[in-house]
Amino acid sequence: MWDKKTNSIVHARQVPVERVAEFIVAAERELAAFYGTVFRRYGLNKARKATQDWIEGLETMDWPADRALPNWHQVTIVAANCLAFRIIDHSPSR
Repeated sequence: MWDKKTNSIVHARQVPVERVAEFIVAAERELAAFYGTVFRRYGLNKARKATQDWIEGLETMDWPADRALPNWHQVTIVAANCLAFRIIDHSPSR
């Protein structure tokens, strides 16, 4: 999570300003695709929670040391895993 002590992830990595926009656009695309898929399949409530999981995953991920774009798919996989556990946990027993 961002605070004054830890500073922002982007600032802490001293990412060039021109790369920040690239990071944000790539993250927005990945999150939008994930949200849209979950919304179509499971509805608004599950999509909101899955989005929250995605953002929490983003906040805790390890960023590449070489200033490359982070692997947003990794964040999506973790959030999808959380979603799957919630769905399985709430599924009626067979």
